[in-house]
Amino acid sequence: MSALFTPFRVGVLELRNRIVIAPMCQYSAVDGCMTDWHVIHLGHLALSGAALLTIEATAVLPEARITYDEPLDLPVDRPGWMFKPSAARYCLPRQKTVASLG
Repeated sequence: MSALFTPFRVGVLELRNRIVIAPMCQYSAVDGCMTDWHVIHLGHLALSGAALLTIEATAVLPEARITYDEPLDLPVDRPGWMFKPSAARYCLPRQKTVASLG
C-alpha cells in the first residue's frame, strides 16, 4: 500500500492520511467573513478524503491582506472572521478532516 494513505503524525496532530489541500485564494469573503459559499466549498473539499484542509488565504494584520481595500480574503484580526455556526464547522470533523489556516 502507498504511504500516501497511511496515518501521519505532526506533533500532537494525527492525520488519517498524507493528503493535504493547500490554501487557495478564493476572493469570496464578504467584509472579511466567511459566507455560504465557503460552507459549500470547504464541505466539498472535506468529502474529497484529504486529511488536512488549509482554509484560504488569511491575514493577521489589515496591511497583510491580499485585498486591502475590500477584504475578500479572511482577516484574522477581526472578531467573528472564522466559522460562524455553519454546516462547514460541523461537517469537517464528521469527515475526519482537520482544518488549518493559510
